[in-house]
Amino acid sequence: MSKGLYPIRTISSMTGVNPVTLRAWERRYGLIRPQRTPKGHRLYTERDIDRINQILVLLDRGIPISQARQVLDEGDGDAAATTAETTDPGEDTWSALLTRMRTGVTVYDEQALSECYEEACSLFAPSQVQHHLLAPLYRQFPPGGSADDQAARAFLHSWLRTVLSARMHHRCRRAAGPRVLLATTDSGADDIPLLLLGLQLIDHGFRTALLGCAVDTDALATAARQTGAESVLLWTGGDTGGTAGLNRLAGDVPVFVAGNTAPLQGHAERFTLVDGEDTGAAVRALDTHYNQRQSA
Repeated sequence: MSKGLYPIRTISSMTGVNPVTLRAWERRYGLIRPQRTPKGHRLYTERDIDRINQILVLLDRGIPISQARQVLDEGDGDAAATTAETTDPGEDTWSALLTRMRTGVTVYDEQALSECYEEACSLFAPSQVQHHLLAPLYRQFPPGGSADDQAARAFLHSWLRTVLSARMHHRCRRAAGPRVLLATTDSGADDIPLLLLGLQLIDHGFRTALLGCAVDTDALATAARQTGAESVLLWTGGDTGGTAGLNRLAGDVPVFVAGNTAPLQGHAERFTLVDGEDTGAAVRALDTHYNQRQSA
C-alpha cells in the first residue's frame, strides 16, 4: 500500500462511517472519489478523510446527505445549515424503515438490520436516525411478553449495544463541553437508555463518562471525583437506593435523576427529577442547567 493511502476498513475505523455508507456516498452522491488498486480496491487519502469528517459535521447540523455535495462545493456550510437544519424526512419514510428493522428483529436477521441502519445513515444525520429509528425500535420491544418476544428483545439489545457503543466511541472525540457522569443504581435497569442518553449528551456537546453496570451512590461519588464530572445523570427503572444516598451525592455535584422517578416524587431535596422516561427531557434539563449557570 502506498504511503498516505488507506483501505476502506481503516477509513471506517478512523471516521466511524460504515463501509456500506462510504460506498453509498461515493456511488449515489459523488461525495468522495477514492483511488483504486489494480484489483479495484478503494484507497483513501488524507484529503478524503478530511472530506468525510466535513460531511459528518454537515449531517450532524441537520443538512441532508443529498445537499452535502453542494454545500461542500460552495464552501458555505453556515448559510446552508440555516435553511436546512430543520429538514427532516416525512413520517412515511421513517415508518417504512422502522417496519423493515422490526421485521429484521423478529426473524433474527442481523445483516438486514445493519443494512437498513446503514442505508438510513447514508441519507440522514446520525442524530435523526437515532431519534426517529433506533429509539422507536427499542420501544417496540418492551420487557415481558411471550418467550418469542423476550428472545427478540434480547437479540435487538445485543445489536443496539454494538451499534450505539461504536457510535459513542467515534462521537466522544468531538465533545468539549461539561463532563457528565452517566450511570444507574438499578441492577434491573436496561443499559440501552444509557447509551441513547450518552449519544444525545455528546450531540449536545457534553463529554460523557458512562458506567454500564449498576453501582451504588457511594461508588458514584467516587467515580464523579475521579473523572472530574461536573454533574451526574442517573437513569433509573425505579430503584435508586433511596434519597439519602442521592442527597449525599448531590452534596458534591449536581445530580439529575431520569427514567422511572415515581418512587422519588415528593422526596427530592438536593437533586433534580426529570419527569417521564423521555431521554430528550433529561438532556434538555442539563442544557438548561448549564445555560443558566453561564448566564448567572
